[in-house]
Amino acid sequence: MHPILILANVGAVATTLLGLLGLFSPDKAAAFVSISPVGLNGRSEIRATYGGLFAALGAFCISAQTEIVFMVAGVAWLGASVGRGYSALLDRNLDIKNIGGFALEAGLGTFLVLPRCVA
Repeated sequence: MHPILILANVGAVATTLLGLLGLFSPDKAAAFVSISPVGLNGRSEIRATYGGLFAALGAFCISAQTEIVFMVAGVAWLGASVGRGYSALLDRNLDIKNIGGFALEAGLGTFLVLPRCVA
């Protein structure tokens, strides 16, 4: 397997694992991202968005193994990092957890877009 594809798969596996955390341990996922679910609907939202969405996105990358699928997932992660970076500037949130989130999102996004960018 090409080293670039290995990095993309690392991003896909990490995406899947984060999704599984949200799906099966919504309280841990909520604490990880510093949010608090409100009632059962809040827990359901965490399971759906932080869980099912990310688990499916990562799992599809792993199963499809195509540049375009990796690219879509990578652009989504990069979009999240742009939003977080904007928040860091606008809200002046330079907390280590926020900067770490930015680095994680930008890193996963970069790993996932590499196959398309190098092709």
